[in-house]
Amino acid sequence: MGLFVNQNDYPDIPYPTDIDHPDSSDNDGTIETAGCGLCSAVMMVDRLCMKGLNLEECRDISVECGANREPGTDMKILGPVLADKFHLAYKETSNTGELIEWLQGGGAAIINPGGDQEGYVGLFTHSGHYIFADSFSNGEFMILDPSWSEEKFKTPERAGRVREAGCIVYATPEAIIRDTENRRPRYHLFARKDDTV
Repeated sequence: MGLFVNQNDYPDIPYPTDIDHPDSSDNDGTIETAGCGLCSAVMMVDRLCMKGLNLEECRDISVECGANREPGTDMKILGPVLADKFHLAYKETSNTGELIEWLQGGGAAIINPGGDQEGYVGLFTHSGHYIFADSFSNGEFMILDPSWSEEKFKTPERAGRVREAGCIVYATPEAIIRDTENRRPRYHLFARKDDTV
């Protein structure tokens, strides 16, 4: 496993989002409250690149390219900017088979769970979230969840739905498909250009 970045460790790093609405409380956000996309991006760059990216740098890139205009981070804006900066291939998809093939080819992905839906309690979030998919093997995704805690997947509504090894979370394709049902695109794919599928 490479770098793990937990947004809960950064309550003091400002990250204003929803800036198109100046009265929004998200303008007073931090990495802890709104930085799951940034944390996922930092882990992705660490996994694929020789050059690193820290949270403050990633935050500044997001602000500069306008990926923070709505609540949270718009990965459809930030993803291509990061891919260009770090000379990576980038692709959006909602096809889980394509996601698996991409990961098995050496790529990485940022997944966009959508939270609670009618008759369904979100596995990774109750509202909206980004998580980092490091790999896929033995029928499971290896996930680094920026809002992971020792208690998160032990609550009654989440217990038994993933397998954990410390801060690493293993989830089945079925769990990921269900958790991203209300998101388009579901997956943001990144790879070194010589590894592209």
